[in-house]
Amino acid sequence: MITTARFAFYVLFHPIDGFWELKYHKEKTFGAANLILALLCLMNVASMQFASFHYGILDRESNNILLNISSFVLPLLAWTVLNWALSTLLDGKATMKQIWVQSVYSLVPLLLSMPVLLVMSYVMTLSEYPFYALIQTLAVLWCVFLFLFGNMTIQDYTMSKTIAMAFFTFLGIAATIFIGIILFSTFQQLISFVSTVITEIRYMP
Repeated sequence: MITTARFAFYVLFHPIDGFWELKYHKEKTFGAANLILALLCLMNVASMQFASFHYGILDRESNNILLNISSFVLPLLAWTVLNWALSTLLDGKATMKQIWVQSVYSLVPLLLSMPVLLVMSYVMTLSEYPFYALIQTLAVLWCVFLFLFGNMTIQDYTMSKTIAMAFFTFLGIAATIFIGIILFSTFQQLISFVSTVITEIRYMP
């Protein structure tokens, strides 16, 4: 745990060296990345459930914990798979496991900001929200910075190619979501049609 925390902080301030070392020399980083993701999901649920009513959700009973967890895991999984798939076509050097680990480590600023924001929600008034939003924004921008430099390092790309890859990866995610919605809608209509046919057959004279 201590080694994981120390290395996560090292990656924060030395992303190129940190991700290069993570790819070539670090062992057991997959388990450490999953631990970081689990803590991130836990802190997200805690933020939703226990943040002050000024900054949190009003109806906590309707808050879906599984939805909160999937809001981190599913996009991260989609990014990993699609980024790896595209990189295999464009001379990328990273494996799917390495992309997953790099992506999770890039979310450490978000993990570190969540406890701070949770405490701030109880000591700050609503009029001081800009300071709260500033920390959120800085954490997200730091994550984006780590994502780009981390992916550039493990894929052995230039920054321009990394940005292009990220753009096409997000396009792939959007297309996947669109196709998924269409398939879900079609499947739902099919079930409704079959249910209607069965009902009519049952009540036929």
